[in-house]
Amino acid sequence: MNFEGLEKAEVIKREKRFRLYVSFKGEEILTYLPNPGRLQGIIYPSATVYIRKRENEKRKTFYEAILGVQNGVLVSLNASLANKIFEENLFRFPVKIKEFRREFNYHGKRYDFLINNKILVEVKSVTLVEKGVGMFPDAPTIRGSEHLEFMKDWLFEKWVVFVVQREDAKIVKPHRDLDERFYRATQIFKRSGGIFWAFTCYVTHSGINFKEFIDVQV
Repeated sequence: MNFEGLEKAEVIKREKRFRLYVSFKGEEILTYLPNPGRLQGIIYPSATVYIRKRENEKRKTFYEAILGVQNGVLVSLNASLANKIFEENLFRFPVKIKEFRREFNYHGKRYDFLINNKILVEVKSVTLVEKGVGMFPDAPTIRGSEHLEFMKDWLFEKWVVFVVQREDAKIVKPHRDLDERFYRATQIFKRSGGIFWAFTCYVTHSGINFKEFIDVQV
């Protein structure tokens, strides 16, 4: 997946979840931040971000934050990219694709993918890494917990895939101290036969690509 037209900016402040004010070419501009998480250690006053102009200039926000930096490591900020990255790398998983559906509804919940009318898949974007440990979530997620809780009733194969949008994680764990309910949901999911996957990504100013699979500890 490629990035184009990135330019360096400096964070001034974050307003609400998706609004980011940055200093860019001597001006203060409003930038769209495509991530509802807290992004601790990544988004803060004076932090470096890389932004690009949005394609649809009719919208109020003309720029979008694409990358952040933490301890010299580039971090992809767009949480929704995780699904696209998973799709691009599905060939790396031990499954022969015969049928592939996006946004499959089950128990009144919308799940990310259904593979071969059998494998129910939910993808999670990970940006929080501390001492080599990737953690999800970085903000409490009722929706994320409910998805895993309902997946226990799925009678066929089911996956939760953590896409770490940076390269420095060695393992992934549920962030129990931040979201106890999500942690419990991972235990329910695991006991019901659910399978966890995780992989890291190389992130550069020109794009983001698969690096390697890593372990998930629940």
